Amino acid sequence: MALLWIVHRDPGRRLALARLAAEPSAVLGDPSDRLFDGTGSASVVLLGIGGDFEAELEFAHRHAPRLRSTTWILVPEPSDLGEVRRLFDTLPAELLAFPPEARTLRGLLASARLRRRADPLSERRTRDGLAARFARWFADLELPDLLRALDPQLARVPLLVRGEPGTGRGLLARYVHAFGGTTGGAFISIDCPSIQGATELASEIARGAGRSRARSSLTVCLEEVHRLPPQLFSELRSWIEIAPPQGIQQTTWLRWIGTAAEPFATPPEMESGLLDSLGGITVRIPPVRERPKLVPSLVHETTLAWAEAHGARPRRFSEGAIEALREYPWPGNLRELEAVVLRTLAGDASDPIPASSVRFDRDAVSAGWAPEEEGEGGVAPELSHPGAPAPTSGPAAEQARAPAAPTPAPALDPVFTRRFLGALAHELRNPLVPIRTLAQLLPERFSDAEFRSRFAERVGADVGRIEGTLDRLAEFAALPPAESGPVDVAELLDRLLEEHREEIQRRRLLVLKELDRNQPLARGDAAHLELALRALLDKTFELVPEGKDLYLASKHHASGLRGKPSVRVLIRYHSPTQIARKGGIEGTSLAESVLEIVLADALVRGMGGQLTLDASGAEETVVVLDLPA
Repeated sequence: MALLWIVHRDPGRRLALARLAAEPSAVLGDPSDRLFDGTGSASVVLLGIGGDFEAELEFAHRHAPRLRSTTWILVPEPSDLGEVRRLFDTLPAELLAFPPEARTLRGLLASARLRRRADPLSERRTRDGLAARFARWFADLELPDLLRALDPQLARVPLLVRGEPGTGRGLLARYVHAFGGTTGGAFISIDCPSIQGATELASEIARGAGRSRARSSLTVCLEEVHRLPPQLFSELRSWIEIAPPQGIQQTTWLRWIGTAAEPFATPPEMESGLLDSLGGITVRIPPVRERPKLVPSLVHETTLAWAEAHGARPRRFSEGAIEALREYPWPGNLRELEAVVLRTLAGDASDPIPASSVRFDRDAVSAGWAPEEEGEGGVAPELSHPGAPAPTSGPAAEQARAPAAPTPAPALDPVFTRRFLGALAHELRNPLVPIRTLAQLLPERFSDAEFRSRFAERVGADVGRIEGTLDRLAEFAALPPAESGPVDVAELLDRLLEEHREEIQRRRLLVLKELDRNQPLARGDAAHLELALRALLDKTFELVPEGKDLYLASKHHASGLRGKPSVRVLIRYHSPTQIARKGGIEGTSLAESVLEIVLADALVRGMGGQLTLDASGAEETVVVLDLPA
């Protein structure tokens, strides 16, 4: 590879620059000389500028796109410095007035030779994370057009990524940007449905370019490009095919990527125009329902990645859980599947994780879908989808033509029913075991006064525990139907802590609290939320050892619950008695055997929230509630 090109229309000045540079391997020539076309790449181009600038401008225009990693040094006459800056506006270059000082010129050449082009640690971490997620989502697919999109020689060809929402269109676009020969430039993502006009779109692109350190190289990703206003598309097409908009015209390297639905929900003429402009390369991503081998592998790889990220031992999903995940229709595709797996791992410490613990979206369960219970066998019921065409023949059609039956009462959520009955059995069985043991010993040790005293004391305590469980159930059963309204979470937590003040002082507990009093309002039923938090705090105070600490916090998050505002409540404590250790129900964690956890989870989910429990490390238990705000 030639290290240095020295280009000048004046042969005498060309030789003068060569003597000043003192580079024996330099290639010298005129701006119009075609020898540079076959010389390969250069580390540095030293371009002398004179005359009307036309030959030099044409030289830069012809060679700069393929020399994206090259250092350019422009050497005009001193009086032309301002005009050169204006005309060579898109070329990132050093400017030295002719004749340059030998020390300055040689210093620039030495810096160019030694310049390190390696990625910093932060970018390496981002690229590794992107590559790992891409492998999890797309390992089972063969996408020939993706190989073309990654070809560095085609790195400026527009790319259109088509697929249903959640199939990973944005992930694929970022992967192509990172590994498709973009020289590490900026990635600008534009939310097209929110754009109203061409000026707004140009401003968003320019604003994204302005935030980047590498303004000479850009990838503009138009998310949901088919949802742009129709009147804007002709302007966008001219930007793609002719010249970029104002604000990024200094960019020497630009790639356009669009993501769009499959199929388009747009007029046919717009679809045709979009394909003409952006479809130089088109990659179609199939939905999850067309990828039967994906679910087990994605669940396995996501579980391993989650364990590594949290420093936990790898766990697995049971065969019943995998089957439930395979049967689910996945309207949200890969994004929804990954979210369910991560939510389940965070909310359950079992190994293996049973089907009853898989945390599907509550709306899907409410709509009539539920996983098949493990151990029952049989064939899973067929899944119907809103908007699906009605059957025209067969038993299903006969059923559709039959008179409508009265609407049955809504069925209990099978996941909650299983967890509730298991937790209730666990709560009642625990105190009964010592009562039965002592009762068996009573006849032979009745004369022992100390034994009778201990017997009475233990039976009284265990009966009291059973009464407490029944009181909790009665309180839960007496709750009126939920009514949504504002609930001051900070005030509610203060009041519930006050109920434990005497216990806190007696047991010398250190309670640390950070409650958000500026934005404390959640949306839900006050009575339901109060019972859920009281149950969780009662169980927490039962488990925290004497003299230990408890941390309680609440915080408003702008997009903390499925992208919507939430109030997050966090309860954290150290205890040798972890909630998540194995319980009395085979195949479940103790988190599913603790009645307070099961009831609180049901109440929080009932108001559209989410409860997560993690007790995976250092005898620390963390309970997180995300409540709609």
